[in-house]
Amino acid sequence: MNKKLILIITLFSLLTLGAAAWLGYEAYTLDARLLQIDKEAQQKRLVELSLPRIQAEISRLLEQERNKLGYAPPIGQLIYAPPTENMPDYVRGYFLHTPAGLQVPEGQEELAAEIEGKPAIIDTIRRKAYNPSAPVYDPTKPTHKTIDRKTQLPVFGVYEAENQDFSLPLEMKGEPGPFYSWFYIDDMLYMRNIRTTHGSAAEGILLDAEKLAKRLMPFVEPALKGASITLCRKNEAANLSPLPMVLSPGNDVEVPDTAARREAMRGTLASATLVTVLAVGILFGLLFFYGRLERRRADFVSAVTHELRTPLTSFSLMTEMLKNKLVPAEKLDEYHETLHQESQRLGHLVENVLAFARLTRGKQRGRADKAPCPQLINRALEKVEFRLKEAGFRVQVKHDNRAELISLQTDVISLEQIFTNLADNAIKYATTAPHPTISITTMRGHNTLNIRFADNGPGIPARLQRGIFRPFSRSARDVEGRKPGVGLGLALSRDIARSIGGELTLEKSDEHGSAFTLTLPL
Repeated sequence: MNKKLILIITLFSLLTLGAAAWLGYEAYTLDARLLQIDKEAQQKRLVELSLPRIQAEISRLLEQERNKLGYAPPIGQLIYAPPTENMPDYVRGYFLHTPAGLQVPEGQEELAAEIEGKPAIIDTIRRKAYNPSAPVYDPTKPTHKTIDRKTQLPVFGVYEAENQDFSLPLEMKGEPGPFYSWFYIDDMLYMRNIRTTHGSAAEGILLDAEKLAKRLMPFVEPALKGASITLCRKNEAANLSPLPMVLSPGNDVEVPDTAARREAMRGTLASATLVTVLAVGILFGLLFFYGRLERRRADFVSAVTHELRTPLTSFSLMTEMLKNKLVPAEKLDEYHETLHQESQRLGHLVENVLAFARLTRGKQRGRADKAPCPQLINRALEKVEFRLKEAGFRVQVKHDNRAELISLQTDVISLEQIFTNLADNAIKYATTAPHPTISITTMRGHNTLNIRFADNGPGIPARLQRGIFRPFSRSARDVEGRKPGVGLGLALSRDIARSIGGELTLEKSDEHGSAFTLTLPL
């Protein structure tokens, strides 16, 4: 067999098996992956349903607090006094930061001390009062606060502190800016900028993020179990604008029952895996069949070569002796007869090979002869009887009386070739019998004519009987004993019988001989 072809088929088979294994793994893990996909999709859907309600509640709460602060803060007054009665629990307090310092309502002095005690909070309020886009000051990063060498004023990142002129009266310049929010660690501020004659100021609210989250949780979808509302941490994007907070779905969520869909997809993957495995099986079957075909082809080439070499050698040797007049006169007839027999043998071999090739390509004989059954059978047996008698066989032909009254329409040449091949087998194997005999009997059946061809040879071993009709099938005994032939006779005879609408079968084979039955349609 072609080694490159074997390598390609093997590689393809391994790839196919790998694909089958991958499909099997996909089918095995499909349930868990589909469940995770369904869970993530459900989480996303429930978050999208929750966000509008939560954001509406946030807007309502913040608007409520903005209304308490009023349109503008009391810039220039000694007391900062927004209403603090009925202050909700998520509001820790209010503040006003001017260039003169930090102010809080009466009673919230502890809040002022807490803010001033946290450099990150008080410095970021000052920076954002001047520029709302300034980053949050982080005291763990000293590069955020340096001194400008020219002005000797603090520089926060890339934002310089503004110059201040306290000789002017403290008044608000323009309208207050919009509210915005930011946070540092656990402190969240909601503030706005105010421009004054003394510099930038800021007014805002210090919010308790944890208590505000509890206030908002009832607006989360009930099916979104395990959800949480927290301040944004690293790599998290806020989804509860305008506050820097995020609604996280958590891991516990109710997923609709999608078992039917998963079963359908699992069944599809299982079917694909089965088809892949079947494809591998078919591929290996084709590889096995191709190997057997290659082996038979090699056996056929070897047998044909041997069968052609034998008569050709005889032709070459005998014609050379006849040409050089080396053959005695009394042996000329013997040499001529040998040459005739070898030519007939060669012609029979070539005819068998050509007939087999013709039938393999699907070409059937188009000729049909019509005559009474005994007459047609006898015409097909004329040459066969002569050849059998010449080989030392006694030939017995017996026709069914009922067959004499009917006509048979078939191809006489095809019948002759079938009988010739059966006779050749008998000549090869049945000549060892004490009295070699061939019995040919015709029997009428139901719409059929059965022709029985029997010999009294040693028979066919039981282990070989199943394969006698396979092309190029020859036993080890044939090969070792150098029996002539290429193993096409019986296979060709059965194919010819089928091509004319009949059938050839082995009726029996034992130590008393073999019997074949040719069935023809009437």
